[in-house]
Amino acid sequence: MRKSLLALLTLSLALLSLLITPTIAGVIIPPSSPIPINQISSSTDSNLLGYVFEFANNGQVQPASYASISVPIPSSIPYYYNPNEYWYDNMYAFWVALSPYTIGNGASTTFLQAGVDLLENQSAKYVLLFVYLVVNNNAHALVSYQYPYSQFAGTTMNIYLYLSNGNIVAQFSDGSFSYTYNTGISFTPYSALVMGEAPPMTQNLNGKNYTVQFYPTPNETFSGISFNIIGSPATAVGYETIKYATNYPIANNYISSNYAWAFAWLSSSPSFSANAYTSSSSAQISGTLQLSYTETPLGLLYIA
Repeated sequence: MRKSLLALLTLSLALLSLLITPTIAGVIIPPSSPIPINQISSSTDSNLLGYVFEFANNGQVQPASYASISVPIPSSIPYYYNPNEYWYDNMYAFWVALSPYTIGNGASTTFLQAGVDLLENQSAKYVLLFVYLVVNNNAHALVSYQYPYSQFAGTTMNIYLYLSNGNIVAQFSDGSFSYTYNTGISFTPYSALVMGEAPPMTQNLNGKNYTVQFYPTPNETFSGISFNIIGSPATAVGYETIKYATNYPIANNYISSNYAWAFAWLSSSPSFSANAYTSSSSAQISGTLQLSYTETPLGLLYIA
């Protein structure tokens, strides 16, 4: 996600209240016969941490029509401040996505995502709810709404993506709040993603654009994230594990064409516990997810 798009598309709470609907995504009844959950591959990434799942029926990947995550919003979050660096925001995102592609064939680079950002700076904390279309790693914002952190602190944000009349619909709910957005986008999903992310953004310096990355909420373990994915009948669930690429410098803020404040991931450890089932009408995987990472402080990086 890109900060410029976040800023342009953040709407007032008053406007958002006109868009809120009471619709809740339909209750899913678990199919009955257990099926295995098998790791297909693993990879590393500079800003993604989590899993890509897909259903397969005797080796043939099947559509996935529904995906959701439930994210506990911490009552408080730690903050890292570098007094020598003017960009002080810490941000970490949790999201669910549906992709028209399979694992290893574009699922982790092209998808429709819905999620929640935890954003903190010296003066305030915020929660951002967002829906993005990402195509070949290029993010296109559909909606992004910003709230005071206190509005959702200590609650659980439920985020749903599902097909309705051929279109993919995103929904957010925490028990007292509900918002539904019909994206108007139509494709057949073949995989679902559940991810944590230190979001990228675009920085303009002296007329040149640089891709940089938010500094994450520092050294965190986020646990108790539940997920649920529904698809066509299957004989197995396959998944890809994505971890952070460690000890690799990531620019956070360019101060000249040759110097940037940067950090590196020191460790990352995603894990999940889940069960998968199938029936004559559908297949399902549901469980809980934990995302854990550590990173360095910001330091000056020379770029040749």
